[in-house]
Parts: sequence; structure tokens; C-alpha cells
Amino acid sequence: MISVGVDVHKRQCAVAIQREDGELASFAPFPNTREGWLGLLEVLPPEAEIALEVSTSGYFAMSVLEEAGWLERAHWVHTAGIDSLRKQKTDRLDARRLARKLSVADRDPLPEAWFPPPQIRELRLRARARCWLAVVRTQVKNRLQSLLQMHGRRPTVSDVFGEAGRAWLAAQAWPAATRESLDQLLRLHDFLAFELEKAEGFLRSVDGQFPELARLRTIPGIGEILAPVIWSEIGRLERFRSARALVNYTGLAPSLYESGEVTIRGGITHQGSAWLRWALVAAANSAIQGLNPFARRYRRLRRTKPANVAKTAVARSLAHCVYGVLKSQTNYQAARWGHRPRAVARSLGAGQPEVAIGH
Repeated sequence: MISVGVDVHKRQCAVAIQREDGELASFAPFPNTREGWLGLLEVLPPEAEIALEVSTSGYFAMSVLEEAGWLERAHWVHTAGIDSLRKQKTDRLDARRLARKLSVADRDPLPEAWFPPPQIRELRLRARARCWLAVVRTQVKNRLQSLLQMHGRRPTVSDVFGEAGRAWLAAQAWPAATRESLDQLLRLHDFLAFELEKAEGFLRSVDGQFPELARLRTIPGIGEILAPVIWSEIGRLERFRSARALVNYTGLAPSLYESGEVTIRGGITHQGSAWLRWALVAAANSAIQGLNPFARRYRRLRRTKPANVAKTAVARSLAHCVYGVLKSQTNYQAARWGHRPRAVARSLGAGQPEVAIGH
């Protein structure tokens, strides 16, 4: 195998090639454009494999490699220079290190990231866009509330963005600059609400493409919007060997440091998909409002734990349940919540009703 390491940046890429005889050579950088990548592929032998770093520019490079039919021979690596103390770091050295690590990947596997297929990429992009719009709208609402607090005004209505709330705002006497800011925030809110409605309309229309969404929506707290977010971030369940692996990917697992007699337990790791973690926490906030095992667990934990800690624990339970629903390809049933996968498999084999699992 000929190993090719490419250190990808916004404008150009450094490339190094390690041949079968072990010779490692660096080449002149090439532009990070479609034409630049296609030019590189033209001079590479068919048995070559490419390793490149996970980044936004690397995402573009992987898209080009996919179009050119090189996806099976492309490796999207989490970090460059993973065998270096970083005393010396250049693009050229990073490319050489990637090529060197790729050449021994059969003995020391690379920490590769998963590059989703086009359908999942499109769904993920639209789901993240919807979540981002919701975050921005919340910022707009908070900004308006801040302006009201700055001027000591307490609205007499519950929703200042509704018809009655806008009438109340219009009836108040405001300084010219404040009035201008309020009008601007109201226009921003209306624009974001319109864009959110369009984004949510698309997410509601993809059930035919992804049957997993209907199963996820049977879990308490997961509705029409959070189901596409969660599924698009997970993508392919085969990537995770167990529910615990999925929890680790969400970044909701508690951190742990052990050295000798010292053991330190901390907060969650925050590693992995930030949007998946956000969606599971949002689902937990919704689930604990109802009558279900997740709400009961939350109330039980609240006897000894702070609210945020209890909600995080419920979000982890939801991640376990999501894994069970997708793994068993069955709908959630509260009566069987908390059962281990083996017990579920035995029940299904014995002709029992479809169930989901979680912890």
C-alpha cells in the first residue's frame, strides 16, 4: 500500500507519500480546490490510500474524494501528529506523520471519524440549521427582555412577541434608541420564526426516507424536531458497539481521572457531537414534565442531586433508550423500559410484543 498523508487547510494542502519500500517523501503544496484534489488523484497509483485531518476544510476534501470514487480509500483522521509531542509542528511534518501512521494502520488503527453518506449529510445540515435558528431566536428574546429590565418595565402580558405584547410595547414611551432596538428585535424575531417554520416543515417531511424517525418519536420527550436531530447525528448505529459507546459519543458520560490512589470524578466530558448532546438534554427537559419512567427517575434523583445533574442523568438514560430502539428496531414501551438487550432479544424470540430498551 502507498500511504498518502495530506494536511488540509483553507487555502492549500501539504502532502507526503510513503511508498511500499518505506521511503517517505514530501511534495509541493497544492491548492485546496476541486481542481487541485483531482489533479492529485490523477498522479496517484490506484493502490494508494489517503489520510487527512478532520476539519471543515477536510469535510470539503472528503466530499471531493467521494465524488471521485476514492471514499473507500480515504481516512478521515481525528488528529494529526498523534505520535508527536508537538515540539516541532509544521504542515509538512503533519502530512508526513499522517502518511507514516496510515502505513501501519493494520497494526495500529487510526482514530477515524465517520463521514456520513449524502442523505444523512443533508438531513444533518438541515437539522443543525434549525437548531441554530432556534438558538439565535432565543438570543433575540433574551436581548429584548434585557432592554425591558434596563428600563424597569414589567410587561402586563405573558408573551411580548404576541399581538397583545406588541400592542403593550407600542403603548410605552421609549427613548429613540431603545425604540429602534425594540423594532429591530421584533423584525429579527419575525424573520427567524419564518425560517424556523420552513426548516421544521422539511424535518417533518422526511419520515419516508428514514423509518427510524417514527420509532424515535415513541420515546418520551422526543418529537418531530428532535428525532431528525438525534438520528442525523447518530447516522449509522453500527458505529457503536454498545449503548455505553453511544453515551460516550454524546459527551454526557461523567469524566473520571485515576492515578495511583487518586480518583477524581468530575462533570460530563463534553466530547463528541454537541448537537446530539443538546437534543438529548432538550428531550430530557420535555420528558420529565410527563408521567413516564424518565420523569420518575428525575424526581427520585432530585432528592439528593441538583436539578442539572438529575437532568443530565435522564439525558443519558434517553441515550441508552435511543440505542435500544434503533438496535432492536422496535417502538418504545414503558412497561419494558430498563431491560437489558439480552432480555429484550429473548422476549422478541418468544413472540412477546415489540419493546425498546434503556437504562
